[in-house]
Amino acid sequence: MNVLIVLPEDSIGGAEQYLKKIAAYYKDESVYIYIFKNTHSGNWNDLENIANLYLLSTKSHLSGMLKFIQVIRQKKIEFDYIFTSHLYCNSLIGLLLSVGFIKTQFFVARESTSTFLRYSGLKLFIYKLAYYFGYKKMDLLICQTDTMKMQLIKHLPVIERRTLVKVLPNPIDLFDANKKGQQELSVSIEGEYIVSAGRLIEEKGYDILIDAFYDLKKDHSNLKLVILGNGNQREQLEHQCKTLGLEEDVLLLGHVENVYSYFNQAKMCVVSSRIEGFPNVLLQMMSQNNKVVSTLCAGGIDDIKGIYTCNPNDTMSLKQAMIDCLRNSTDNKQFFAEYLKLRDFGVFMKNINECLV
Repeated sequence: MNVLIVLPEDSIGGAEQYLKKIAAYYKDESVYIYIFKNTHSGNWNDLENIANLYLLSTKSHLSGMLKFIQVIRQKKIEFDYIFTSHLYCNSLIGLLLSVGFIKTQFFVARESTSTFLRYSGLKLFIYKLAYYFGYKKMDLLICQTDTMKMQLIKHLPVIERRTLVKVLPNPIDLFDANKKGQQELSVSIEGEYIVSAGRLIEEKGYDILIDAFYDLKKDHSNLKLVILGNGNQREQLEHQCKTLGLEEDVLLLGHVENVYSYFNQAKMCVVSSRIEGFPNVLLQMMSQNNKVVSTLCAGGIDDIKGIYTCNPNDTMSLKQAMIDCLRNSTDNKQFFAEYLKLRDFGVFMKNINECLV
C-alpha cells in the first residue's frame, strides 16, 4: 500500500506524535512523509529507515507547501491512505483531491485543536474558509473529544452533512511507553521534582505553572520543577523564573527524546494548559505516574478517575490541585490502567478501519 502523511513542520507536538505513530503502524508499507518546513530538529530522522521522508523547505511553510504541490503532481502516485492532523494540511489535501492533483482511496483527517474556542477575528474567518472549501473530500474526520465535535458542527453544520465525523479519543502505544519509562534520564536531576512537558507557548500555561510552583515551594522547599520542550516563550519564562528567584529550582531542559522516563521518576506530573484539543501528554503521564494533575483544558478530562483537576488559567486553583495531589496517598494505577487500555493504538486503528468500511 501507498500511505501519505503531510504536516507543516518537523517540530513535535501532540498532532505530530499522532502522525509518527501512524507512520510506524504502516512500516511494512510504502510510507511517504512530506513536511513543509524543515527546522532541523531531527525529530523525524528515526523514521528514515521505514518511510520516504521529504523535508521540503528551510524558508517557510508556504514555500514548502508550493513545493509539495509541484512534487506530488509530478509523482502521480495513487495512495491507499492519506493522513493529516493540522487544519491547513487537512484543507490543502482536500482541495488537491477536489482538483485531481492527488488520488487516494481513503483520506483520514484529524482535528488537532478546538479552533472555534481558540481563535477569533480575521484568523478565525480565514480558518472558516479553509474548513468550508477544504473539508469536502474527507472520508473520515476525527475529533478527539465530544466537545471538539460539537463546537465544530455548531459553527459549521455543513461539515457533518458531507463528511463522516467521528469522536476517536487519542491513542497511546502502551508497550512503547512502558519500555521507555524504564530508561535512564538524559539529564540527571538531583532530588525530587514535578514535571510538565510540551511546547513553550502561551496555550500551555507554563507562566501559570511557575507562579503556582512559586507558592508551592513555601511548603515544599525541596521540590524542583522540570519543564520539557522548546518554544517561543522560553526567554519570557526564564525572565519570570529570575524575577521570582527560581533560577535554580525551575529547569527548562528543552526537547528530550524520551519524556516517559522523566514522568516515571517524577514526584508528580502536571498539565497546565489553557486550552487543548486533548493533551496527549496527559496519557503519557498516566502511563508512568500515580500522581497526575491537569487543568480542565479539554473535554473529557473531568471524566478520568484519579486525575486531580483544576480550572485553566487560574494560579490558585492549580496550586491547590497540586497540594491535594501531593498529600493524597491513594494509588490510582488501576484506574489509569483501565482507562489507557481503551486508548491502545491498535484499537484506535481498528476503529478507523471500521469507520471506513
